[in-house]
Amino acid sequence: MSSDIRWLDEAIPKGNGLALDSGGGRGGLCILLEQKGWRYVNADLRPSRNGFAVCADAHRLPFRDGVLGLIVAKDALEHFENPWLAMEEIRRVLADGGMLVIWVPFMWSFHGDDFYRYTPLAFERFLKGFTIVRFDTPLWVFSVLALVFEEILKRIRLGFLGRYMKCPTGWTGYSSRNDKNLVPLLEHI
Repeated sequence: MSSDIRWLDEAIPKGNGLALDSGGGRGGLCILLEQKGWRYVNADLRPSRNGFAVCADAHRLPFRDGVLGLIVAKDALEHFENPWLAMEEIRRVLADGGMLVIWVPFMWSFHGDDFYRYTPLAFERFLKGFTIVRFDTPLWVFSVLALVFEEILKRIRLGFLGRYMKCPTGWTGYSSRNDKNLVPLLEHI
């Protein structure tokens, strides 16, 4: 199990409501979320058929207000063209007492459709109104060395080998919203 999945496994509580994988792509979190008791919903512009998938833009989520008990944005927020609007949508669809779990890269090379990198100050502003339960910055010396090695591979025209390297180099945090505990039902979508 990779360190980011291990971190998510620790961060995500057991539940029984709807869990949104915002920008979930291939649905890689489906098994983890379902094992924790959540009903998985993958919302992406190009969702897989893994679990319940919805073709949706994070800037205009097709859900009712307060319907989701858990929202996970793993390696997604940096791909949103207007992350402030996406965060407003997250606030709108997250139930009172719901939880938002975020994992984003900080020191990671550009990979095609990234718009942003986030610092703790950015998260402080993004998460205004949320109670931050945990905030980690998993950046180790080996992560930095892996990035340097990947850059060297690119410069000697062996950059294609870099896709086989994986290291956790992101700012991560998760937060809980309000104190009420509302269990959303599937028919509320």
